[in-house]
Parts: sequence; structure tokens; C-alpha cells
Amino acid sequence: MTFGLRGGRSLAVILLLCVCAAEAEGLTDAEKRGRRIYMEGRGRKEIYAVLSESGIRAPGSGFPCVNCHLAGGAGQFEGGVRSADISWFNLTKEFRGVRPSGRAHPGYDDESVMTAVTNGRDPAGNDLAPAHPRYEMERGDLEDLVAYLKIMDREPVPGVTDNAVKVGILLPEKGPLAAAGREVRDLLGGYFAEVNAMGGIYNRRLDLVPLPFDPSEEDGPLKAVRQAVESEAVFCFLANVGVGPEDGAARYLSEGRVPVLVPLFSAPEGGYGTGRYTFHVFASIRDQARVLVDFLAERKNASGIRTGLLFAEDASGRAGAMGAKEQARKHDLPIPVEISFSPSSFSAADVASRLEGERVDAVLYFGGPREALALAQEAERRSWRPLFLAPAPMAGDALMSAPAGFLRSAFLASPLGVPDPSSKKMAGFMRLEEKYRAERKHRAFRYMAYSGAVLLEEGLKRSGRGVTRETFVDSIGKVWKLETGVTPPLTYNPNRRVGALGAAILKVDPDTRELLPETGWREPE
Repeated sequence: MTFGLRGGRSLAVILLLCVCAAEAEGLTDAEKRGRRIYMEGRGRKEIYAVLSESGIRAPGSGFPCVNCHLAGGAGQFEGGVRSADISWFNLTKEFRGVRPSGRAHPGYDDESVMTAVTNGRDPAGNDLAPAHPRYEMERGDLEDLVAYLKIMDREPVPGVTDNAVKVGILLPEKGPLAAAGREVRDLLGGYFAEVNAMGGIYNRRLDLVPLPFDPSEEDGPLKAVRQAVESEAVFCFLANVGVGPEDGAARYLSEGRVPVLVPLFSAPEGGYGTGRYTFHVFASIRDQARVLVDFLAERKNASGIRTGLLFAEDASGRAGAMGAKEQARKHDLPIPVEISFSPSSFSAADVASRLEGERVDAVLYFGGPREALALAQEAERRSWRPLFLAPAPMAGDALMSAPAGFLRSAFLASPLGVPDPSSKKMAGFMRLEEKYRAERKHRAFRYMAYSGAVLLEEGLKRSGRGVTRETFVDSIGKVWKLETGVTPPLTYNPNRRVGALGAAILKVDPDTRELLPETGWREPE
């Protein structure tokens, strides 16, 4: 039997569908095992990494390939060293003359890749860079790794289809942040609807995937995150609510190299050297503390002000204290009194008695809102009126209920600043809120979420149609002075994961309880 033109086309379509179906089934067993070796440094047999320069021999799990070459194998520039692009196309292509590595050699094949992995030599016998580990691996594991390298840069991207990019958001179902979570969800839903109405991004719509969790349940956020990531249901996360930096979910996403944009908290520490895959908008507590000390140092007769440092024994409290002491040294501003406390056993009477007895004129405070309010009430009872300086994300809400006398000398560092209501970008935010009737009780959360959506859209546009998690992260890492309308301009680079490294100083009006700007937004000196 022979096929005419029409029959031949039908046969081609059938074959194409068979190929697509096979691809849809996912990786082969060998490729899956190779992926585990590449991502985790774990094979069917023990794998060891040998660092020839230092003589270290360590489990391969401590030196997986992905750490240097990244998912997809594109490599990165880090610490003054450029790791190679080890995508299969790049490894096997012929190259005239000297390659970017500085060596000349033919393209790799299966055997020469295995030799490079185990013996640290390229196809021409040249030694690879000394920083590259030599791996002790069984032949079967080597073959699995090569099988994965061949398809690594063509893997399906989690949460990305031909028609959509799926973006996850963690939301507490109940508790004090549940209402804020609903506000953020509704606002982002409106933003995504506007983008989709304009054709989406490269003809892909943005789909928001809410992931509710019970905050009273142990590891509630972690369970929701793990299910979404393991099922490859989302590409990245945006504006997670109620998930702190020390939560298991945050660690899981970081270790899994899943991009997280604008988690809705102020990181204790940040700015430089933070996780590659998490992008914050606002300055860390440590950097807000530095701005507070700059403000204190600029006051008249600052050298005569006797300063006390009061901080909670937790990650945020210690980071704030560290930033305050670091900046005080720059200004030659002594801090003779330093008190730490456990939030579970805080005594406002004892703390106020000691600070007043030490003749403290200014208190740098890094603790929770409950303790801040208790201290304010105790200070008022004693008619003791020191300057009180604290980050707004830590103590701001409490001061709305503080005695009027105490508020007259209280100042807050706000990483948000005061948006310009007359700007076009701010007008776009207000129009969105009006159109989608978003509630307006949690202003800071809405601003952060909105700026995260702007950053998401920018990163996807820069990444192109062939977006992957790595190209997305790289693209955001090159954003410079991105205008959002609701935050200061955002800037990132490969070592900076906080977009706006600064704060404004605010006061609480004792009569209206409104926040008023005392200084403009500024970066720490």
C-alpha cells in the first residue's frame, strides 16, 4: 500500500502526536536519576566531590552541579569566577580557536563529559579550572548524569504552559493576617486581569494560584508549598502573606530554587548577600535601624544624648540591634545602655525603671508591638519622655494606641516612604483599587503586593517567550530604578536582593493618630 500526499500528511501528524505524547509523560528513569545527581549530588551509589586545591573530599550532596551551573546549565558569574555554560548544545558544538574558557578543544561527547566530571580534563586533555570539583562516581551514575545533561535545557518549566504563567500566593485562612491576605489576593487578581485583557505577556495570561493554609497548624505553609512545588503547579510565588523568613516554607522555596517575589514581611537582614531566588522590596530591619541612627545623629546636641538600645531576643530584634550599633560607630555615637528581652517575659516596669535610672534620653527599640505599647504606657505613668525610635514594621501599629505625651517624641522608620499621589504610576494603583473594589485597611501590604506585581511583569517581559526560572531570576537581577508608583524606585543586582535600601522617618500625630513624614525617604549613610 502506498500513501498519497494527503495520507502522508496524516501519517506525519500521527507520528508527531505520538512524539508529543511521549514527551508529555516526562523524563525517563535515567534522566530522572541524572536530574537528582545534578540537583542534589545524590546517585544510586555514593558520590564524592574532591577539591584538588584544598585536598577536601566531601559528599557530593554538598557540591551539586546546580550550585554553580544553575538549573538549565547556563552558568553564572559569582565571586569573580564565571562557571561554564554546560547545556548540551554548548558542550557539543564545534568552536574555532580559543573558547571563552581560554582553552581550545573539540566538542564534548558522552565519554569526554564523563572524563571532565571525574578527572577534570576537557576533550583535548587540558585541565579544567582548579575550582571545579572532581567527582568520584560509579559508571551507572555518570551515564545517568549525561542522559540528563542532554535534555536539561529543554525540560518543561514548572507552572508555565503555552497559554499561561501560574503564580502562587500563600494566604492564611484565619488569624490576624487573614483579612490582609484577602486584600492582597483581590488586588493582585485585578492586576492580573488588567494584564490579561491587554493580551497577557507574550500571549500568556497570568494566573494567580491561591494556596490557603491554617496558621495554627504546624508546618501549615510548608505543606501547601510542598504540594504546589512537587506537582509543578506554579512558576514562582508572589506576595506570600504570614510566612516569615525562618518559616519552613521560606527555607523550602529557597533550597528548591523557586523564585519568590516580595514576601510580605521585612527581612531581619538583607540588602546584600541574601538568597538568590528571593526578592524583597523594602529595606531589612537592620538597614532601617541604620537610618534611625542617622536621624538621631543629625539632631542638635546629638553627642549629649544618652542612648539606650532595647531589643528582643529574636532574629529581627538582634538584626536591628546589630544595624544600630554598626551605624552608631560610624557616627561616633555611644550607646552606653543595652538591654535585651525575651518577648514571653517582658516587664515594662523593670525596663522603664532601668532606662530612666540610667538617664537615657533616646531609646532605639527593636521588638514587638505589644511590648512597645506597654513601655509607652509605663513611660507616661512615670512622666518620662525619652526619644523613642523604632522600625514601623515592628512597632508601628502599637503606637496608634500610645499616650499622646509619649507620641510627641516618638519616631518610626518606614521603608515604604510616602507615595506621590499626583504621579501617573500612583494614579494607576488607585484606579485599580477603585475598579476592583479592593478593601483598604492594610495599606503597606497592598503597596508591597502591587510593587511585586509590577516587578513580576517586568521580569517576565525581560525573560522573553522562552522564560525559565533561571532567566527570570537573572532578568530581575538586572532591574535598575524600576518605577512602581507606590514605592521608591527598585534596583537589584546579582548580590542585591532588596529593591529599596532605605527608609523615611515618620511621626504619629498625637491628635489624629495619622502618620506624618518627618524626613524624606533616604538610604543609610
